[in-house]
Amino acid sequence: MTPSLIKHFITINNRKYVYTLKNKSKDTTFVECEPANIAQEFLNEDIPALLNDLPNLILAEKNYTKQQSEMIRFRVSPEDKKRIEKTALKKGYSSLSGFLRDLALGNS
Repeated sequence: MTPSLIKHFITINNRKYVYTLKNKSKDTTFVECEPANIAQEFLNEDIPALLNDLPNLILAEKNYTKQQSEMIRFRVSPEDKKRIEKTALKKGYSSLSGFLRDLALGNS
């Protein structure tokens, strides 16, 4: 099976949100939708339900990011930043801020 890529969008409140579907195997598809913070493989049988729920997931993610309006900044060395990024990736985080937030709040 050759991997095929489908790029599409969903319209919510007159705004278009892009998502992509890429066949990974005969049983799975990789779904990426940045506005919903999704980038992972799903079973093909779960894709219709995911696409049906995608508007809710996008709106929930927008609401979540809107609530995070405060910023905390601190400096680290380039070597420490690389180590922190490596640890975040190892633990499955796609963003450094998400990893640090969970770590600081005791959720990791």
